[in-house]
Amino acid sequence: MAEKDLFAKLRFWIGTLLCVFLTCFTVYTILLGQFTAQVQRGIFLLCAGVAVFCFKPFNPKWEDGDNNALKWLGRLIDIVVAGMMIYAVVYLLQNYFEITAEREGWPNEADLVCYTLGTISVLEGVRRTHGFMLLSVILVVVAYLFWGHFLPGMFYHQPLMFSEIIEMSFSMSGVFGVALTTVANVIAIFIVLGAVLLLTGTGDLFIDLAFMFTGRYVGGPAQSAVIASALFGSINGSGPANVMSTGSFTIPLMTRCGYSETFAGAVSATASCVGQIMPPVMGVGAFLMAEITGVPYSQIMVIAVVPALLYTLSLMMNVRLQAFKQGLRPLSDDELPKFHKGWVPRIIVLLATVTVLLWQIFNGAAPSMAGLQATGTLLVGSLLVKEMRPDFSKLWQMFVEGGKGLLSLTIVCAAIGIVIGGLSITGLGVRFSQAIISIGQSNLFLALLMAALCCVIVGMGLPTAASYLMVVFIAAPAITNLGLSVISTHLFIFYYAVLSAITPPVALNAYAASGIAKSSPLSIGFESVRIGLVGFMLPFMWIYNPDIILGEGHSLIASALGIIACLLAIYLLGAANIGYMRKSLNTPERVISALIGVMLITPAVFVNNYVWKIAGIILGAGLYVWFGRGSKNEG
Repeated sequence: MAEKDLFAKLRFWIGTLLCVFLTCFTVYTILLGQFTAQVQRGIFLLCAGVAVFCFKPFNPKWEDGDNNALKWLGRLIDIVVAGMMIYAVVYLLQNYFEITAEREGWPNEADLVCYTLGTISVLEGVRRTHGFMLLSVILVVVAYLFWGHFLPGMFYHQPLMFSEIIEMSFSMSGVFGVALTTVANVIAIFIVLGAVLLLTGTGDLFIDLAFMFTGRYVGGPAQSAVIASALFGSINGSGPANVMSTGSFTIPLMTRCGYSETFAGAVSATASCVGQIMPPVMGVGAFLMAEITGVPYSQIMVIAVVPALLYTLSLMMNVRLQAFKQGLRPLSDDELPKFHKGWVPRIIVLLATVTVLLWQIFNGAAPSMAGLQATGTLLVGSLLVKEMRPDFSKLWQMFVEGGKGLLSLTIVCAAIGIVIGGLSITGLGVRFSQAIISIGQSNLFLALLMAALCCVIVGMGLPTAASYLMVVFIAAPAITNLGLSVISTHLFIFYYAVLSAITPPVALNAYAASGIAKSSPLSIGFESVRIGLVGFMLPFMWIYNPDIILGEGHSLIASALGIIACLLAIYLLGAANIGYMRKSLNTPERVISALIGVMLITPAVFVNNYVWKIAGIILGAGLYVWFGRGSKNEG
C-alpha cells in the first residue's frame, strides 16, 4: 500500500513542479528574452505533455479501482508515454540544426522514430485532456493524409509516404507550428493572470458588482450572469470553466427568481461565450488572430469592441424580454449585495490592473510584456489589500494553477498543428477556399453561410481555439479574396467558433451548465441557441454593415448611424424571438418585428443607404410606440 501511495504522490509532485516551472519559465522568458523557437516551443510541449500524463492516468477507472494488475498496467503505460514525449522532444532539440541543415525531407531511421513517438504521445495527450471527440477529428485528418489519394474530386491528393507524413506532423509545420507558438510566446502569461485573478478573489468581485448594478431590475439576475461572464471570461478564456465559475452562483439565483432550470442553464452557457469575444483579452482569440493575420493586438481590440458589446446587449435584451413575458420579479434589496468600503481597495487594484494592461498595449508594448506587468500590478496590489492578500500557500497555488491552466491548451494547440499542416501539405485548404470563392462570386451570403456552418459543425465538442484554427486556414483566405477585410473575416470565423460551444448535439457549455441546473444538456443546448439566436446573426451584421467596425476608417456619422440601427435591430429581432415587446406578441406581430429588424441590417439596394437606415429606425421606433399604447408594461 505504501509503495502505491508513494507512486501516486511522486506522480502528483512531478506534475505540480512542472506546472510551477511553466509559470516561472513564462515569466523568465518575458523578462530576459525568449529562447530559440524550437527550444521555446519544445520546453512548453515537454513540460505540458509530461504533466498531463502525471495528472491524468491512462484509465482513471483502473487507477481508482481495486484491481492492482490493471492499476499498474495503466501506470506502466503512463511511464512509457511520458518517456516517449521526453525522448522525442529531447532528441529533436539535440539534433535540430543537423536535421534542418542536412536531413530535412530525408529523415534517417532515428529521426523517424523521434517523429513517430512524439506524434503518438501528443495524440495520447489530446485523448486524456479533451477525450475522443477532438482526437477523432485529428485522426480523420491523419487517415486522409495516408489514404486521401484514393478519394475522388476535390478531396484527392498526391500519394504521401509515411516519412513525409510523420516528419510534417512533428515539425515546425505541424506540432510546433503557429498554434503552439502563440501559446508559448503570448497566451501563457494571460493564463497566469487568470489564475491570479481567481485566487485573489477578483472573480467574486465581478459577480458582486454585476448583481449590484443589475439585480434590482426585471431580468436582472440573468443580465448579471451575462455581465459577470463577460468580465470574468475575458481573462479566463474557457467557456465551460466560465460556466462552472460564475454559473454555480448565477444559475441557482435565476431559478429562485422564477426562470426555469433549463432557461437558467442556457443563460449561463450562452453568457459564457461573451468573455471570449470581449476585449481586452478575448480568451485566447485576440492573440491567435494577431499571430495569424499580423494585425497588431491593440487594433484587434478596438475592432472587436462594438461586435462584443452588441452580442452582450443582445443577450441582456433577450433575458429581460423573457422576464417581462413571464412576469418575473426583480431582486429585493435584501437579496442584493451591498456596496461597502471593503470593496474600494479591491476595485482600485482591479482598475489599476486593467489600466496597466491597456496602457501598455496601446503604447506598443508586446502583449506578453503587457500581460506580465498587469499580473505584477494585480499581485502587488493584492499584497497591499488585507482582503486580497495571499499567504504563502496561496502564492504557491497561483504558480501551480498558472501552469496547470496551460496544460490542455498547449496539448490541443500542438495537436491542431497536425491538422493545419495536413491541410497545407495535401492542398485541401486551397481547394476548399477555391470552392468558397466560386460560390461567393455569385452569392457572398452563401459563401459566408458555408464558412459559418463549417465553424459550427467542426467546432462541436472542441475548445474555441481548436475550432477557430481548424477553419481559419481554409475559409479566411477565401472570404478575404471576396473583398472583405482580413480582420473582419477572422472575427467572423472566431465568433462562430465561440458559438459552437452552445450548438447541439455536442455543446460543451451546455454540458457544463447541466450539472448545476439539473437539466438535460440537450435541452439546455437548444435553449441556448434560442437565447443566442440574434448572436448567430451578428457576424453577418458587421459584414454587411462595416460602418459599425471601429478603427477601419469609417466616418463618425456612418458609424453612429450603423450602430444605432444594429442596436434597434437586435431589440426587434430579440422581441420577435422571445415574443414580447411591451406586451406579448402574436405571430403576425413577431413577423413584422423580425422584418423591420432584418431591414435595419440589410444594405440598401434601390435607395441611399442613409435613407434606408433612417427609415428603418423610424419604423422600428414607431412599432415600439404602437405596441406600448395603453400598456404600462415595459420591455
